[in-house]
Amino acid sequence: MKKIILAITVVFSATTLVTNVEAAEVNWSGFASITGGEMISDTKRADGVVQRMYGYDDDINFTPESKLALQANSNLGDGLSVTAQAIARGSDDFNLRMEWAYISYDFGESSRVNVGRLRIPFFMYSDSLDVGYTYPWIRPPETVYDLFFSSMEGVSVQFNNPIGSWDSSLQLFGGREKDILKFDANVIDVNVKNLAGAAFTMSNDWLSLRSVYINAKTTFDSTTLTVVENTLKQVGFNKQANEFAVRDDKTQFMGLGFKAEKGGWFLASEATSIKIFNSFVGDQKSAYISVGKNIDKMMYILTYEHEHDIAKEGITAGIPYPTGTALDALTAGAAAAAASSQLEHTTTTFGVVYNFHPAASFKVDYAIRNYKTDQSQKVAGSSSVLRFSIDTVF
Repeated sequence: MKKIILAITVVFSATTLVTNVEAAEVNWSGFASITGGEMISDTKRADGVVQRMYGYDDDINFTPESKLALQANSNLGDGLSVTAQAIARGSDDFNLRMEWAYISYDFGESSRVNVGRLRIPFFMYSDSLDVGYTYPWIRPPETVYDLFFSSMEGVSVQFNNPIGSWDSSLQLFGGREKDILKFDANVIDVNVKNLAGAAFTMSNDWLSLRSVYINAKTTFDSTTLTVVENTLKQVGFNKQANEFAVRDDKTQFMGLGFKAEKGGWFLASEATSIKIFNSFVGDQKSAYISVGKNIDKMMYILTYEHEHDIAKEGITAGIPYPTGTALDALTAGAAAAAASSQLEHTTTTFGVVYNFHPAASFKVDYAIRNYKTDQSQKVAGSSSVLRFSIDTVF
């Protein structure tokens, strides 16, 4: 709790991010989620690693998903504005991070260009990804929304136009991002560049339909991958080595989604596909569907998620095995790295939302994840977690 209080102080120090307040009025807003949870049950991989959910363990913990943020916006007139958002997450020890910082310019009545650090519109709830109060879950379904980055340095252009009785929005965007991906004990520096995509949404008073397509070039910088690559090249297996050299490899993201709200009912679904071509990284397919019912100040919601990551086959094809030499260890390690992408699980979550205040809600949910045995991690069984959260905007 002391860290949360300290983080509030730190976040409010972000007032230095917007200067020259005498020249233009600065509007402040913010949001917070104080979220706690505890694992109810868990299962283990063959190597003994416990399969936990959302970062929780056997004791009540408020760190993994709690967060608070402050946003500043200044309208400079004639269609020009500046927006900055700083956020402190419990999962990052409440260290302050600049999530957004961009300049917007409205040209015409229905078009806007943003330049700076922006949210990438991967998903239906990308714009409010961290604002728990704006959606009915404690967090958007992780199976779909759990990408290791969500922002970029770049530019986006948005066009809003009516099509008959529907409103349409076309967003074109491009940029780049650098981040760190952690997998077990391995740390990978990831560089995503030449990111370019389009997101199209059509909506009426109760239904919204959405599609998104993104291309990029991805580079992984990892000591482990470099050792595998170089060793394979030294013994003459250049083709196989190139599979572990993820350098400017074409990356593709596709997504479809819809949301319907009518008569107190809520129905939403999204499906995504991620591919990194010419690499050992498996293809990822994820989807969820949620159905909820509002009754007075309460909402009851059930969500079903499915993720299927498919390992690339034939990565080590052509390498003799076994040979009785040191090459066997390298071949086995390379095959295991490729197979580690194989994963399949389903998650079912039942949640309750109590909107006890015009600007705050209390949520509680129970989630159970069922794992299917795969060829690499040999994980089967299920894990479950109980969570609760107070979400607010101000």
